[in-house]
Amino acid sequence: MHRQRSGFFHSVHLLEDKCQGCVNCIKHCPTEAIRVRDGKAHIIEAKCIDCGECVRMCPNHAKTVVADGLERLKDFGFNVALPAPAIYSQFREGTEPEQVLATLRAIGFDYVVDVALGADLVAEKIREAIENPSIDRPLISSACPAVVRLIQVRFPNLVEHI
Repeated sequence: MHRQRSGFFHSVHLLEDKCQGCVNCIKHCPTEAIRVRDGKAHIIEAKCIDCGECVRMCPNHAKTVVADGLERLKDFGFNVALPAPAIYSQFREGTEPEQVLATLRAIGFDYVVDVALGADLVAEKIREAIENPSIDRPLISSACPAVVRLIQVRFPNLVEHI
């Protein structure tokens, strides 16, 4: 379950007992959101963008990604699943996309929308924006939440370009 800390919801968490204070995470954090104090890493939540670089780079496995379980679906009145195209590659050959989408509905999602459809719509709007010379540059896609948060944290003067 996502925990709220300091007003932010984060999926990246520190497993303090595994941290050796090696500073690998600090070297790879794009927002300088990690400091080592008393031999242990500490995440500065206001700067963390949940990109997962610290998780990927930690040789001690002292960072982890925490996600809500499916049991949380009952906590909400309406649940929407937005599966990315990569989900289909996780099933054996011959599994039809509609089978995967139907299964998502069967396990508790009220509505399922394949992200690829939305990506096509976004791509068309991006093409239109690129062709419009009156739109301020640079243009920054809002497709990736970590990139949006990176812009908000490190480059706030670019937020209007998202």
